Amino acid sequence: MINPVHDKDVWTRRIRTVLITMLLCLVAAEFASRIFWYYQLDVPLLHPGRIFYAYYPELKTVDAVQPSHADDYYNILFLGGSVLHPEWGQIEQDMSEDLDTIASKSGHKKVRIFNLAFPSHTSRDSLLKYAALDKARFDLVIVYHGLNEVRANNVPPDLFRDTYDHYSWYQIVNVLSAYSDAVFALPYTLHYIGLVLWQRLHSEDYVPTDFPRPEWTAYGKDPRSVLPFRHNIESILETASKRNDHVLLVTFALHIPKNYTLRKFWNRELDYATSILRLPVETWGEREHVAATVALHNDVIRKIAATHPDVHLFDMARNLPKSHRCFDDPCHLTAEGCVLFATMLDKMIVEHW
Repeated sequence: MINPVHDKDVWTRRIRTVLITMLLCLVAAEFASRIFWYYQLDVPLLHPGRIFYAYYPELKTVDAVQPSHADDYYNILFLGGSVLHPEWGQIEQDMSEDLDTIASKSGHKKVRIFNLAFPSHTSRDSLLKYAALDKARFDLVIVYHGLNEVRANNVPPDLFRDTYDHYSWYQIVNVLSAYSDAVFALPYTLHYIGLVLWQRLHSEDYVPTDFPRPEWTAYGKDPRSVLPFRHNIESILETASKRNDHVLLVTFALHIPKNYTLRKFWNRELDYATSILRLPVETWGEREHVAATVALHNDVIRKIAATHPDVHLFDMARNLPKSHRCFDDPCHLTAEGCVLFATMLDKMIVEHW
């Protein structure tokens, strides 16, 4: 004869065992996720929400200092690509030294620059990074973009995404940006694994991370990046407005000699400084497409500044001399070019102190 009480106890124990097993599996998976990210990208074991900083390590310095409008410094934030990065030029150093000298003579606050500019980064990266700094405040945010997103156009129209998800990099950071306050690592780890598997199975649908695919460069004629570029810049301005951060938009200075060819570039036959050989135009696409799209991006900057009276504009594209005096390649600057770039921005900053 079946004992219903005994049968109920058996089922209760089984259910309890299943639940405990599931819980232990989840705990083990969470622990494994944290171990994976710790060894993969140095994400702290006890702070899984810092996963986003693993992809943008330059955020760590700002987060540690937490600049504010009320502190004893005039805090400047750089948002841009390699041109502003210290490994590619001395703009940060030149500006810092000049502004400190001026400040000491005028009794103004000492200047402190936080440089989030990074090689290959676009306005999309800057938008994500600036948004992640929800507690930091700056007296001035300098935005210098316009070239790197040109590469995003070198893709068939059906693959282009306004969030640049046709780059494997952006598909991942766009997703992980939503986990910046995550308490657990397992959810975004599963999401990440799914994305990586998808990308490997569909690698032919993504833009390469170095040079554009030769068979895709013809698509760069269509400047589809203009609209997302506008959206990214306007979103940065919207965030700045909420934080009472002042913004200086700078048009992008590009120098492509009329006699440019790839062969002449490698043979040092162009109007570039010959001491350092940097990157050819083909890094971003075909010459005509690159020049035309950067010009459109600069027009976007000018129009946005014109409709935002609280935003400052410096037209670097029209003011920086286009010659070997200033340029090592189409965008990176010589020592003299860095000095001129810094001096012009310093003068404008001082005028608005």
